[in-house]
Amino acid sequence: MSTINPHRIHYRNQVAAVDWGRDFISDQAYQFVRLELENGTPKPGLQDNLMLERCVSHLMALCSCSKHTAETHAARAIAELCSRESRVSFDMDRSTSYALFVVDRATNTTRVVSAAELLRMLHQHHVSPAEPTTAA
Repeated sequence: MSTINPHRIHYRNQVAAVDWGRDFISDQAYQFVRLELENGTPKPGLQDNLMLERCVSHLMALCSCSKHTAETHAARAIAELCSRESRVSFDMDRSTSYALFVVDRATNTTRVVSAAELLRMLHQHHVSPAEPTTAA
């Protein structure tokens, strides 16, 4: 006889179909995030990394991968699944390491955001990455 932990969140019994177009770890990340969203987990904000942390732990345990690899796949899945309804997307063919082309699909307009501009935006929200160090 099993006992039910009253503090544990009970998820609906859901089985996700495998997407054979993705590698195993990516597919597991997408399934984890999709199920989290379907079960009411709020979409992450600028300062909320809980879903990312949980997905990374899940991927590291399930796939025996490094934290860096798990973070990459988890962040990609979260960003893509949480942005599906967004009217903007990134044009990856034209974007570079320092210029991000943002396409507004509703108006068919493009805006370029530089790495410096993005850093300023992150500073305004108080979630900037570590300050870059300069070599002497």
